[in-house]
Amino acid sequence: MRGKEVYRHAVARMTDSVRTVLNRAGLDVQDIDRFVPHQANLRILRTVATDLGLHIDRCATHVETAGNTGAASIPLALAAGHANRALRPGDRVLLTAFGGGLTWGSCLLTWPALPPTAEPPHHREESAS
Repeated sequence: MRGKEVYRHAVARMTDSVRTVLNRAGLDVQDIDRFVPHQANLRILRTVATDLGLHIDRCATHVETAGNTGAASIPLALAAGHANRALRPGDRVLLTAFGGGLTWGSCLLTWPALPPTAEPPHHREESAS
């Protein structure tokens, strides 16, 4: 694959897709509480957020700790955002992805009231007794 071309294509398509969804919903990017992009790499998601005018603090990410988890990246970021309470009931959450076959898409949802969940398990060293 041609990395630079794929990178530019991913950024352009994700950004355009987000703008289309927001336009159809009659919203502006500033109306979004959380942005959850596909977590292929931090460079792509930072560029998309910057191009949209979204501060990186509004992005729910986990790529820094989990790496590229493919199709599971958005669900994992949502689960982590719920567990650490970064996602609150009523939040407007914007999802966008770019993936296999050079496909892309975005959607807007309102985060539901869900029962609290425990933090995801962390690796612990077991001590010998």
